[in-house]
Amino acid sequence: MKIKHMITAFLSVAVCGISAISLVTSAADQYQDKRDEVIMLVNEQRTALGKSELYEAELLNQAAQLRAEEIIDNFSHIRPDGRAGYTAFTDLGGVYMAVGENIAYGYPTEADVMNGWMNSDGHRGNILNDAYHAMGVGVAAKGNVLYWVQLFSDGKNLPPLYSKGNINRDNKTDSTDASAILIDAAQKGAGMSGILNRMQISFADLNRNQLADSDDASLILRYAAYAGTGGTESIESFCGLS
Repeated sequence: MKIKHMITAFLSVAVCGISAISLVTSAADQYQDKRDEVIMLVNEQRTALGKSELYEAELLNQAAQLRAEEIIDNFSHIRPDGRAGYTAFTDLGGVYMAVGENIAYGYPTEADVMNGWMNSDGHRGNILNDAYHAMGVGVAAKGNVLYWVQLFSDGKNLPPLYSKGNINRDNKTDSTDASAILIDAAQKGAGMSGILNRMQISFADLNRNQLADSDDASLILRYAAYAGTGGTESIESFCGLS
């Protein structure tokens, strides 16, 4: 596949001090499903080669979203103010030992842009880099053209956006997560599209049957009741996943 709308991937490795990061999780937006799907596709590529999965981090999403909006008018790893692209991450308080950026535009779907990146040595190198443990994705549009950004880091001080059982990204595993699973299952049972994307289903699937179903919702409710009475066991341990 000829890549018309990409430039060489950026990679930086540095030794930095470690400081705490305060995160405010932004509300889900129109591109959250696209972010999640890109990360699912990245992890499929990595696990096929025996590499560890990357987790989605909100701070990297925020920085990648800013970069996606910047590259609409300045398609470059250099920001409009003349600084390197990764400074969108450090400006938000991010610290890193390793950081990288992939950018692209003109690809209509998540699969299309991933195919483009995987067919470019520099971009593929970022996607498969063992130094990275976390990533974020930005998506912006100008007319009908989508602009895509992947930001990778070693994950210093970055909590995951999702965790087992917590599919609404609010850092809690509770009845709202169970309700979302039941609504998704009911809609699919009625022949409609569900409300959960592939990433959310993977974190909802506590009984390891590749689905988000009533059994998973029941496990979440049981765990929420247990945690509400002071239980300290992780949901993975509670459900026999660890």
